[in-house]
Amino acid sequence: MANTQAVANWKEGIAFTIKIRDHEFTSDLPPDKGGQDLGPTPPELLVGALAACSGIFAKMFADREGIPADGIEAVAEAETLQSPMRLGNFTVRVHIPGLPEEKRSKARAFVEGCLVGQTLKVANSVSLELS
Repeated sequence: MANTQAVANWKEGIAFTIKIRDHEFTSDLPPDKGGQDLGPTPPELLVGALAACSGIFAKMFADREGIPADGIEAVAEAETLQSPMRLGNFTVRVHIPGLPEEKRSKARAFVEGCLVGQTLKVANSVSLELS
C-alpha cells in the first residue's frame, strides 16, 4: 500500500501551508493562541479528517445499498485531554436519511471501516527526525 504524505511549509506568523498531492491549504491558530486564524488548527484538521472519512464511507454505503445520498452528514468531535495534552474520546455521529432500520447494523459496520477512524482506534507511534 502506498504511503500517505503531507508537507507543511511555513507561510507567515505561525501559519503553515499544507500540501497533499495537488491540494494546498493553510493551517493556523486563532488570535488568542498567537495565530491569525488563516485556517483550521491542526487538531481541527484531524477531527475534520475523521468526519470526512466517515461521511465518505456513509456515501459509499448508501450508493451500494441504493439509498439516496442527499442529506448525509457526519459530525466528529473530540475532547482535549491533559497529561500529555492530546485529543481523545472521539465521537462521530453519521446521519443517512432514508436508512432502513434493517440496514443500520450493516451501515455501522461499513462506516466503522473508515481508515481515519481505524487509525485513531489503534495505538500508534510517531517517529520524529529533526535536522
